[in-house]
Amino acid sequence: MSFKILCCDGGGIRGVITALLIQDLDRSFGIVKNADGFAGTSTGGLISLGLVSNVGIDAIVDLYENEGDKIFEPNGWLLDAQARQQDRAPAQSAAELVGSGPGMFSCQYVNTGLKAVAQQLVGNGAMSSASRFVAVNSARLWDAGDNSWAPCTISNGPTNTYRDIGMVDAALATSAAPTYFPPYQVGDFGYFADGGTFANNPSMTAIVEAIYQGYAPATSDIVMLSLGTGANPVGVPPSAVPNPLSWGVTHWLWPFSNGAVPATALLNLTMDATAELAAIQARQLLGNNYMRGNVPLSQPFALDDYGNVGELVTATQGYIANSPEWAAVRSWVAQNWA
Repeated sequence: MSFKILCCDGGGIRGVITALLIQDLDRSFGIVKNADGFAGTSTGGLISLGLVSNVGIDAIVDLYENEGDKIFEPNGWLLDAQARQQDRAPAQSAAELVGSGPGMFSCQYVNTGLKAVAQQLVGNGAMSSASRFVAVNSARLWDAGDNSWAPCTISNGPTNTYRDIGMVDAALATSAAPTYFPPYQVGDFGYFADGGTFANNPSMTAIVEAIYQGYAPATSDIVMLSLGTGANPVGVPPSAVPNPLSWGVTHWLWPFSNGAVPATALLNLTMDATAELAAIQARQLLGNNYMRGNVPLSQPFALDDYGNVGELVTATQGYIANSPEWAAVRSWVAQNWA
């Protein structure tokens, strides 16, 4: 008997893409009801925790479409700092002052709004209270046993170290994107950062956790549907590297795009490359039991670009209506997700 896992990538506000893809499949095939488990990273972790908490996918889509400004609540110190300048009128908002993230001298956003949204999605229950398998990824900033930071998969598995933490804590830990949101403290476990730092696509960590925790006997028993948050057309063409020796912090970590070089190139490379690698590895491991859907985007969208969420919705609707790739995903789901 197969163990069906729905996997959701990280990507901030681009989670609306994942939610819309799930909505389309759920209306036709009831994929949420028929899933045995959910796995996610960052925004995908929020979706996964919401679904395992029996929040309807329509409500999750509505959250992304209408509550972006609540999720991305600006860090007020930016406004205070500018207000102290005597030679210019203060900005009316942090977004007006510095635009979208990431933050240069402090995190761009507080997590107050994000926490309220997470509470709305998952309530006050512990991870262990989930009735189906659920796993999210996060990076623990200090593990005293190893004297180091450590990647971790937080799940409701019977032997998982973090199974008794609150779902809200899991949601904030998996989505604490560096420079965008502050590190998030989970009790005595210390501080955590976004799981996208190592597993933006949770496919491989979900396979391992499901088997290790006894939900699936072997890889041959796992059926996995992996949904992305849009394929951003970003990279560094050769013409953008006239002198490789000049590529230090100001190129790899510069918070603004510079010609063909995307903003925070290293962070974006890490998230995109690990997501693609996980898709390749999961496909090699599971073969026909693995399917992935992702919307190709015509331009890059930042994690916090909620002002353009309408464009993300339009791109996803077009993909659903016209893409042969999505037609293949639907056909696969019809055959494998009963």
